[in-house]
Amino acid sequence: MLTRLVATLALCLLLAVAPVAGTLAVADAGCVGQSWGVACGVGVPASDASGGTVGPLKKTGSGGGGPVACVTQEYPPREVPCTDPELGTWSNARACYLKLASPQPPLTDPVWNGRTTGAIYRCSSSAIWAGPGSYLLWSASDPGVVPDPRVLAQQAVTQMRLRAVTIGMAPEPTPGSVGLVGLPIWLWAASPDASTWGPNTKTASAGGYSVTATGKVTRIVWSMGDGGTVACTSPGTPYADSFGVSPSPDCGYRYTKQGTYTVRATSYWTINWSGIGETGVINQTYTSSVVVTIGELQTVVKG
Repeated sequence: MLTRLVATLALCLLLAVAPVAGTLAVADAGCVGQSWGVACGVGVPASDASGGTVGPLKKTGSGGGGPVACVTQEYPPREVPCTDPELGTWSNARACYLKLASPQPPLTDPVWNGRTTGAIYRCSSSAIWAGPGSYLLWSASDPGVVPDPRVLAQQAVTQMRLRAVTIGMAPEPTPGSVGLVGLPIWLWAASPDASTWGPNTKTASAGGYSVTATGKVTRIVWSMGDGGTVACTSPGTPYADSFGVSPSPDCGYRYTKQGTYTVRATSYWTINWSGIGETGVINQTYTSSVVVTIGELQTVVKG
């Protein structure tokens, strides 16, 4: 397991020399806490609210069973990943990876020690001297596990309540309204706001950590129903009668054949997020549609 852990990306910086005064406090790549040698992870309360020792600890996996103590001091210093997708978040105070145990042991399990509140966490060790194994420990509250910033970023995006644009179009996409072959078609996003065009900024938080995301539409691709498309980087210009038969200045089209067409407007969102020492981009699309009728100008010749 040690080989797999060390090979994991997103490693935290190690202390290259022996620690001084027995502790080390480092904030690197979103990792904070104190430990001998390992400059990574978060601290865990060493006692419960009443001042008693957190535990007892029960070891599972290789190395035997029975109550044991998680030793937090480690020498020589070594490098460990801040997080592991299977084991959780590194804890300097415990010198192991912490993750909420799932499922939670029954209250009759000795690890609860008679308690009925709090939760049980799994402490997975990778110490060379201890051998691979995992421990169950009780904590009155979340022991400071750093949340996944990508999860918080998605939560921030959900708070944005993004949706497709309301289509504005001339000729109007309503029954009885008919456009003409060859005449300009005007396309626009009607009443664009933070949820349909942006910019839109939201923040999601958990356990004292926050991630902020900001998104906006970078383009709308209009599929005109006849095989043609129009890509517009602006919301478009709403049509007014005073414009007559002039073309749209920024987002328009012309049909070459009569027919009834389904017009689809797909807005492309680019959402940049940052927090807990990481950054990223989330791309999303939303589509709305209308139906438009295009006819041909008929010329009546009297004999």
